[in-house]
Amino acid sequence: MITMESSPNNQIVEAIDEVLAWSNLFEHHMSIEQFLQNLQVRCTADLLVEVVEQTPHLSIEDNMVFSGKYQRNPSFGHFQKLAEKHLEQTKEVLSILHSCKQVEGLAVTGSVAAGMNKEDGDVDVLIITKPGWVWRTRALAVYLSHKHQGGQLLCPNMVMSADSLEFEQSVYGAREMMQIISLKDENGISEMFKKNTWVNEVLPNARMKSSIPMLGKRKYPWWWRVMNIPILGSIIESWEARRRIKELKSSSKSEEAIYTKSVCRGHENAHKSRIESEYNMALEAIL
Repeated sequence: MITMESSPNNQIVEAIDEVLAWSNLFEHHMSIEQFLQNLQVRCTADLLVEVVEQTPHLSIEDNMVFSGKYQRNPSFGHFQKLAEKHLEQTKEVLSILHSCKQVEGLAVTGSVAAGMNKEDGDVDVLIITKPGWVWRTRALAVYLSHKHQGGQLLCPNMVMSADSLEFEQSVYGAREMMQIISLKDENGISEMFKKNTWVNEVLPNARMKSSIPMLGKRKYPWWWRVMNIPILGSIIESWEARRRIKELKSSSKSEEAIYTKSVCRGHENAHKSRIESEYNMALEAIL
């Protein structure tokens, strides 16, 4: 949480400016509710509106908070519609993963979860599996992304075992976690939040978003039955884990990517490092 030696209202103004510096990196405009979720100081919606209305460089239009310090994104409305469109286009393939009994948690992450996407954007997803199912489930998700109609937008860049849900602490990580949209939670997503209570210290007003109901459509490839055969399936899991971990590690150029038996975090574009670097520069500019 941000610590500021100033009056309560000044603390909130500084916290608002921090969120605006953050959202400007993504050309994103936040609603009042989204602002509350992202503030690093405790606040209410009524107090947020009051402070904004009393601060010359801040304003509220169409329920969104703006600053005169930053240009507005003329394409934001279009990007919002693209997020809705892309999520709708992937619902069928997501429903297959949703119906998979080995998946204990499924959520949309990234820009679509934030409420905006670009023409060439993906639909990033987080998959939480039963222990011993990470690499078989990843294989299914990758197959669906390449072979299933509508799957081309699916980006299963984070597949984690239910016994390996801790994240490193950072403002970036807290905001990424709190903006996810849960599609399935059989104690997977909720357990992830229990394992990372530090998020509530960073973002004291944040709460889990409402989940989106999914149809339990089952249309698995033929080989998924083989993956479910006792003993043989475990052998395939070990084989898939060994070969994919070796392959991905050898080609990886990112310090953010994690490839273990229980975690596949394919952050190969160093998105977190880049954003945090730009974020630090933005903070220096407003201090």
